[in-house]
This record gives sequence, structure tokens and C-alpha cells, in this order.
Amino acid sequence: MEKFKHNIWITLLLSIILIGIFGYILPKNPDKYLKDRFWSFKVHNSRKYNFIILGDSRTYRGISPYEIENILPEFSVFNFAFSNGGLNPMIYKATDAKLNEMGEHKIILLGVSELTINDLSLPNEQYIQELTRAKEEIFERIYFGEYLNYFSPVTPIMIKNLIKGEKMKSNYISIYHDNGWVESEKFPQDTMEAMPYYEKDFTIHSTNYQLVNQLCEQIRTWESKGIKVFAFRPPASIPLVALEDSAGNYNEHLIKQKIELSGGHWIDIDPTSYNTYDGSHLSKGEARKLSKYIANEVKIFLNNKP
Repeated sequence: MEKFKHNIWITLLLSIILIGIFGYILPKNPDKYLKDRFWSFKVHNSRKYNFIILGDSRTYRGISPYEIENILPEFSVFNFAFSNGGLNPMIYKATDAKLNEMGEHKIILLGVSELTINDLSLPNEQYIQELTRAKEEIFERIYFGEYLNYFSPVTPIMIKNLIKGEKMKSNYISIYHDNGWVESEKFPQDTMEAMPYYEKDFTIHSTNYQLVNQLCEQIRTWESKGIKVFAFRPPASIPLVALEDSAGNYNEHLIKQKIELSGGHWIDIDPTSYNTYDGSHLSKGEARKLSKYIANEVKIFLNNKP
């Protein structure tokens, strides 16, 4: 009996060691546990920030808080953008709850893409899904997500490539950061990939200028509280920009004018200066480049303000 118990403990110990080894060497699938943790943490972490970024997927993939903090070290920066993230009262209220109102400097940066100001994004479905998630599930995602990632499911092809030392012919890489940024890469790149999706959306929805007016009202409210508001149009491929302007009825000149008349500060972005991997989203290198440019524009404004 004693020998049997001894063998059980040895077997258990060896099993734990083997599980640990395989968990360490096998490729991980971040689009399971780390992705789940990322979105729950984005909504439910209780930390306050004095520089908050709003927008949709172009913004949460396209703006890195790291680069902004390097140039503006007096700020703690959080990317609070979501997939199909709408700019409307629901997200404004959530932003106010995350904003650190203490101190002299407070900034909100708005990525005003066409999708953020049309009826398709009005429900803010991803934000609401995370906001209403069961408490025990939120706890599991935030506090155990990193550990569960060691045992995330992988495909036989991934294991075969690992054994043979081969790289995948196509891949979509997402690295999830606690500051709200998703560092992205995709290969091979196809700058026309997103076009069919936008063409379909624009047959149903286009820019809602009532939402633009609501945004301007919110900017006036923020500015009256000493919160500086900056806005920009996230870059996209030239064909996609043209589609948004035409079928999407996105009038950048008018939107810029309305925002600036409300007290906000528009940052002009040349879309030809940035390359997307699918026509709509920036890879990590391009995202860092855009983030540095925006941070420097904000710094120039702060240094020159009366």
C-alpha cells in the first residue's frame, strides 16, 4: 500500500512537470485567454488616468499609450477604444468615470473615424457585453487569464510548424497590453481586404451628424471642466478614405470645423503617410509612428497655449 501511494505521488509530480514543460514550449493562442483578459481588464480595472483615448478598432490598434507617455511623461495614458466603438453619451459617461480629475493636466483624444459616428456603432455592443459580464467570469479572466494562456488550445498545424521550425505562410498576430493597446501584425498584407465590409455597411449606415453635434456638446462640457480635447481621423487606405467620404458621407472638413468651434483641437493626419495591413488598421510599427506624431502635436499645443 505504501509503495502504491509512493508511485501515485511520483506519477503526479511527473505529470505536473510534463504539463509545465509542454505549457512552456508549445505555441500559445493569445486570441483565447489573453484576449478575454484584455477586454475585461479594459472595462473593469479601477485605475484612473489623465489621458484617455476613445474610438474604434482603428484607434485601439493604432494608438500606443507607450509612445505618448514617452513624449508626455506627465500623463498616464489609457486606450479606451473598442471594436465598433461609438462616440456617444454611453461611452462619454464611462470615460468620465475613468478620468483622474485631480491635477492640472487632463486630456481626451478622439479617433473620429466614420464608424464611430454612425448608427451601426451606436449600441457600443462590445463595451456593454464586457460591462454586463458575470462577476465571477470577470474575476477569472482578469486574475487567471495569463496562467490559463499556458494551456491555450493550439492546432496540429502550429505544433507541426514548431517541430519542423517552419513559419506560418499567413498569420494575424495580436499582442494585448494592459494600457488598452493591441499591437498588431498581419501577413501577407492586403490593403483591399476591408473594402467589402465597409461597402456593405455603407448601404445601410452613413455618418450621423446628430452624433457629431452630440460629440461637440460633450467637448464643450469637457473643455468647461479644464479637460483638453484633441481629435483626429485615423488613417486608412486611400480607396477606403474615398469610400467613407462618398458612400459614408464623412465630411472631414465639416467635422473638423464643428469640433474646433466647440473648443476641441483637430490634428490633421495625412493617410498617405501610413500603411495599413488590411486597408483599415495599422501594424505595430505604423501605430507607434502615428502615436509619436500625435503626442508631439499635443506637446506643441500645450507648450504654446496661453
